[in-house]
Amino acid sequence: MKTERLSEQAANHAAYERYVAEMGEDDSAFRAKFREAFFDALQEQLTARQYQVLWLSEVEGLSGKEISYRLGISQSAVSRHLTRGKKRLRVLLAYNLELRNNAYA
Repeated sequence: MKTERLSEQAANHAAYERYVAEMGEDDSAFRAKFREAFFDALQEQLTARQYQVLWLSEVEGLSGKEISYRLGISQSAVSRHLTRGKKRLRVLLAYNLELRNNAYA
């Protein structure tokens, strides 16, 4: 029974490695697929405003003042949304990295 579980884990790990290798051959396809999955997960975990503020800050490179002006909110609200959004993002990333390490350890 223990042997069956180990061989199932080995098979799952081998399938995962094949998938990564196939996706890695075309780096742009892998990056696009990862980016899509990552932003979908972010939208599920963050409030709409947190996502919007993080996007404007991290992807578009706007300052807190520019974000404040664009969204019509105070700079302190921008700061709060960034802080809370980044905290949720750290939890999301830590959780997913922990799952990956436990699954293939």
